[in-house]
Amino acid sequence: MLFAQVNDVVEKVKSDSNLVIYAAAAVGGLVVLFVLFKILTGKKKHPNLEKGMNENLADYPPPPASVGPKQLQVNGVPVRIRLVVIAPAGNQKAVTPDEAPEILDSVLRGLGGLLKSDKPRVKIWPAQLSLPGFAPTFHRLVKSPDAGKPKSEWVKLAGVAKIGGKPVLVGLALLADEPCKIGELRMEQTDWADTLQVVKTE
Repeated sequence: MLFAQVNDVVEKVKSDSNLVIYAAAAVGGLVVLFVLFKILTGKKKHPNLEKGMNENLADYPPPPASVGPKQLQVNGVPVRIRLVVIAPAGNQKAVTPDEAPEILDSVLRGLGGLLKSDKPRVKIWPAQLSLPGFAPTFHRLVKSPDAGKPKSEWVKLAGVAKIGGKPVLVGLALLADEPCKIGELRMEQTDWADTLQVVKTE
């Protein structure tokens, strides 16, 4: 009895082509609605503007054993340069790693020459629209293994410097000879020469 009823329904569907078209259209409409729902409610992936800018100082190799004829000091504490980050400000033209020594010498006379003896990593970041925001970004993305401790071998400086009357953003990660309390410093244009000293070692 049930089989006969089902068979009658199937035969009716076969005989009524409009019903098949309506059913196909309904199924197609449901598929389209499902896809639109997924698109509208799905999470949009925003591009990572900081990709490739993270640095973990714990993974950095030690500096060369030889200090060289001159060494950098931070408020009198001897340090070695392990990372240099340079970024143009606003819509200024991009810089290259080859320009790093000249830029650092403009920040502080003799600073660029220390790149040869300390052999730090030199990274060029994309242009930064916010000058005050560069230092916090540098300190956040360049991670020290001693973060939060009262003393650390790592000293980080970041801020604005002027090169030929134009601002440029500079960040330095420095390894001290011994743990110290300096930590992270946010640098203004005039702070570099007051904070850093290039001294003779011989």
